[in-house]
Amino acid sequence: MNFRALGAGGGLPNPFGPWLRFNEAQQHSLRKRASSSASSSSSSSGASTSGRGSYFERVKGWQGPWKAALTSGSLSATGDLLAQFGQAQINQRQGRLSNPYDPSRTLRMFGYGLCIYGPYQYYWYNLLGWLMPANNTLNFLTKVAANQLLLAPVTLSTVFSWNLALTGKASDIPSKIRDDLLPTMVNGWKFWVPAASINFYAIPVEKQVLYMSLCGVLWTAYLSYASCTAVGPVPSSRVSSTLDDKR
Repeated sequence: MNFRALGAGGGLPNPFGPWLRFNEAQQHSLRKRASSSASSSSSSSGASTSGRGSYFERVKGWQGPWKAALTSGSLSATGDLLAQFGQAQINQRQGRLSNPYDPSRTLRMFGYGLCIYGPYQYYWYNLLGWLMPANNTLNFLTKVAANQLLLAPVTLSTVFSWNLALTGKASDIPSKIRDDLLPTMVNGWKFWVPAASINFYAIPVEKQVLYMSLCGVLWTAYLSYASCTAVGPVPSSRVSSTLDDKR
C-alpha cells in the first residue's frame, strides 16, 4: 500500500487533520533514518540512546516549527472567516439575526494556530515518524489511533480553553470540555475518516496535499464554530440558568 499522503512526515505537518501525509523527500529522509537506526541497533547495545538523540536531531532548529506555526495560523484564520461568514449566510436564509463579523475571533484563531496548534503538531508528527518510520499498514493504523485518541483530546481542549480564556470566560472551561469534548471528537471522526479515505482511494497523488489542506480549512472552520457554540446536549441546569437570567 502507498501511504504517501497519509503517513507522518518529517517536514510540515497537516496543521488540522488527524491524518498525516508524506511527500517524496520526506519518505526518502525517513527511509534513511530507519536504515541508519537499524544498523545502529544491530551493531551497538546503545541503540536507544542513539535513537533518542536522532529525534532531537530531527526537530532541532526553528525553521520547521516556524513554518508549521505560520501555516497553521494562516489556515486557522481562513477557517474562522469561513465559519463566520457561513454562519451569517445560514442565519440570513433562515430569517434570523446575524452577529456582525468579529475580527477578534479571527485573530484568536490565528494566534491559536501560530502559538499552539502548528508547533505542537510539528513535534508530535515528527515523534510519530521517528517512532514508526516504516510505511506499512500496522504503523498507519497505529498513527491514526494515536491521533484520534491522544492528539484530538489535547487539541480540542486547548482550542476551547484558548478561546474562552481570551474572551473572559475562563470559568466556563471545565463545563465546555465536559459537555462538548466528546461530541466534537466524534464529529472529527465522522469528518476525517471519509475525507482521508477519499484522499487515499480517489485523489491523484499530485493533488492530495491540496485536497487535505482544503479539508483542513473546513475542519478548522468547524473548530472555530465549536469553540463558540454548544456542540453537545445543553444540560438542563444551563438552560434553567439561561432562563433565569432572561427573567
